[in-house]
Amino acid sequence: MSTGPNLEALAAALGPRVRRNEALAHHTAIRIGGPADLLLVCESADEVARAVKLARQHGVSWRLLGGGCNVLVSDSGARGLVIINRAVRIEFGLANAREERESESSRSEGRANGTQFVNCTQFVNCTQSVAVWAEAGAPLAILARETVGRGLMGLAWAAGLPGTVGGAVVGNAGAFGGDVAGVLESATILEPDGEIFERSNAWFRFGYRSSRLKGSDKPAVVLAATFALPPGDREALAAQADEYLTWRKTHHPSGATMGSTFKNPPGYHAGRLIEYAGLLGYRVGGAQVSEKHGNFFMNTGDATAADVLTLIERVQEVVRRRFGVTLEPEIELLGCWEGG
Repeated sequence: MSTGPNLEALAAALGPRVRRNEALAHHTAIRIGGPADLLLVCESADEVARAVKLARQHGVSWRLLGGGCNVLVSDSGARGLVIINRAVRIEFGLANAREERESESSRSEGRANGTQFVNCTQFVNCTQSVAVWAEAGAPLAILARETVGRGLMGLAWAAGLPGTVGGAVVGNAGAFGGDVAGVLESATILEPDGEIFERSNAWFRFGYRSSRLKGSDKPAVVLAATFALPPGDREALAAQADEYLTWRKTHHPSGATMGSTFKNPPGYHAGRLIEYAGLLGYRVGGAQVSEKHGNFFMNTGDATAADVLTLIERVQEVVRRRFGVTLEPEIELLGCWEGG
């Protein structure tokens, strides 16, 4: 583990909950990743903002992880501070009465899977859009399920989709013709200078699986997001969500995976190109292209990050040679990589 006055001062400022030299494999969906110098699990957006501000003040590098999907962590781990976002509060209210969120007297609280829900009515007779506010660590699939259960349209496509709200905003997550860009009203952003702003949808410059936040060398942090969702037929939405879930279970593998490894190239499906190249089941060490879907790479039990990265590079090479198409990774690399 790295040592030094800045790291030690940050550890002291973060308090007794900070963990040292913890394997990030415990916090990633593919169950791969070396140790973080410091790791802190945050339970609220305020805690996330405080941890980031302290890291910046002490001059220590930091990185945020939500559900650990769409990321490959180096076997050498990550220097500095890794923040695990477990801020999962979700609130519902009429779009023209968002101030209700701040009124304690209007709240009716409940919990499901550790997530808090506020104003838990069904909006049966509602004729206007409903503002759905969620902290960035809330699982996207749970948010989708709760909106569908209240008869709200716009997030059924996310039923069963892994990852968190914050990661979904950064990467403009989407499926089945829907995406975050189509439903996001605004998001609360912690800027690199430490200021917090509410940013509108247009500010993010959303593209296919991208936003102005993805890959930035001066990262801003999504603390929370507000979605504007119109009312719909609850039974029809539930049936649609069930259909999407069934499709995922039929076509996507279970087990330790990052999710989709590559973006779909224009006019193509990455998984089909990999399949047509004869690479289903192809292995490097403990890493394997799923035999069920070519765009999912699996940890069969003892895969290293180096195995996965080599597998990615070999698949790219074969697809480029066979079809003249360059597959662009959808995942991000985190940590210390040779030559990086």
